[in-house]
Amino acid sequence: RICHAPKIVEEVTSEFPWHVSSSVSLKEESVGQKPTFIQPISSCRVCSGESVRFQARVSGRPKPKIQWFHNQQLMLPKKDLVFHFDESTGTAILIIVDAFLEHAGQYSCKARNSAGETTCTATLTVTAEGERRARGDKEKKEEE
Repeated sequence: RICHAPKIVEEVTSEFPWHVSSSVSLKEESVGQKPTFIQPISSCRVCSGESVRFQARVSGRPKPKIQWFHNQQLMLPKKDLVFHFDESTGTAILIIVDAFLEHAGQYSCKARNSAGETTCTATLTVTAEGERRARGDKEKKEEE
């Protein structure tokens, strides 16, 4: 903080305050990973009255939120619909307790987090109970 100027006829020494300023902005970098299905849901066929289980495994950071859709309509929990998501394993499960003809169609599992979203889709086919009996009778006749 001292300014010294030698080799001048008069020697002058002066003190003055220094002010050093540095502006640093810290920007939080978004560290994230878009969800990815490790195991997507699979299409299945059941008879009316049977239960259905769709299961998927998903990864992503932060942990994704899961939504289920039936024929592109958001599904909400009901007494015959069970939703479960195990964050530790990334396993998303949808159980339809008693599947009927109106449950047939396209099912989608959407995983979303701050880094993005992804969807996997499968088809559920529900056959009437009479079709199962008729098919069973036909198979028995073919065996004889």
